[in-house]
Amino acid sequence: MITPSYNRSTRLCAVDDLDVRLQELLDGYAQQHLLGDLRESARICCETHSVPLQQSRRGLFRRLASASMTVENRAAAVVTDTFVVIVLVRMDGESVRLGAPLADAVLEGLNPQVHRGETGVFVHARWLGHGQASSYLLPLDSGSDGQAFLARLRGLTVAARTRP
Repeated sequence: MITPSYNRSTRLCAVDDLDVRLQELLDGYAQQHLLGDLRESARICCETHSVPLQQSRRGLFRRLASASMTVENRAAAVVTDTFVVIVLVRMDGESVRLGAPLADAVLEGLNPQVHRGETGVFVHARWLGHGQASSYLLPLDSGSDGQAFLARLRGLTVAARTRP
């Protein structure tokens, strides 16, 4: 069973109001994949700040586990009428950039039996530049902005699938 490893805070915002590192990742990804101006085409955008919770382990095992398991990070998701783009930057400099056609994305809630206390949604898609489909956990908090983003993401996904 996975226990919660992060305290998350999600806020709805404009792309221009994202952390600068996230804006740079989004701009570079959009340019690389010819997605156009995400700032103009965004239907909804959010940023989630995830801070690792203190581990209850002690001694050497705690130091080894905490060094590899959890790192403070910021993630952003931008949804247009046709694409979902997710970027994440860890405070140690590592980053993730993913994007997929919205009509092909499948959203899956977290199983509370397995992911006790974690928050977010799995986005399963054939990510641009990757050969096979895979799932990525989009971190969201359980507050009003996180839930509003998730509801809008679901609605935009359904609309993209039904669009001729």
